[in-house]
Amino acid sequence: MDIDIARHVIRTVFRSGRELEGLIPLEHCDAQEYAIFGKGVAHALAAMTTELTNKVLSAHPELNDQIEADLAKYGRFL
Repeated sequence: MDIDIARHVIRTVFRSGRELEGLIPLEHCDAQEYAIFGKGVAHALAAMTTELTNKVLSAHPELNDQIEADLAKYGRFL
């Protein structure tokens, strides 16, 4: 995979993760619904990490330092 595509995948996964994390409060759900949807969000985040992020970083380990530096400085991967 081209490194520019790898960066794009990582950015997309991070952005999608932020959107999914925004669902976690699910304030208007009862406890049973919260348990179901909370697990769904957790499974989706885990799948994105294992199926996309980990594979991309395995192919381009040099992105790890760039991601860490951007997260420390900007709070997001630019």
